[in-house]
Amino acid sequence: MKKLFKKFKAADNAEAATTMVGVIVGLLITLMVVVLVFYNIVGSIDTTSIDSEIGEATTTPSDNATSNVLTQASTVFTIMPIIAIVIVAVVILSYVGRIGGG
Repeated sequence: MKKLFKKFKAADNAEAATTMVGVIVGLLITLMVVVLVFYNIVGSIDTTSIDSEIGEATTTPSDNATSNVLTQASTVFTIMPIIAIVIVAVVILSYVGRIGGG
């Protein structure tokens, strides 16, 4: 990834810009797959039976842990696409700046 960024910084052609945008699109597709897999796995966890099997009848430690993980994951999955959009915008604006001679 670091070599790709150096190549983009040094290049004056459209190949580096399209490669960078392609990398970002690939990362966004990977993010979508991760979100789908994550929520399918977490949604299938039966926290009630886990708590009863460990002998915690009055408290719900696994339910609390699952809720905390879901809260943090929703924050990350909300912020990551915004960061990717900003990166794509920076790539596009830097390329437009090179074309305009700025």
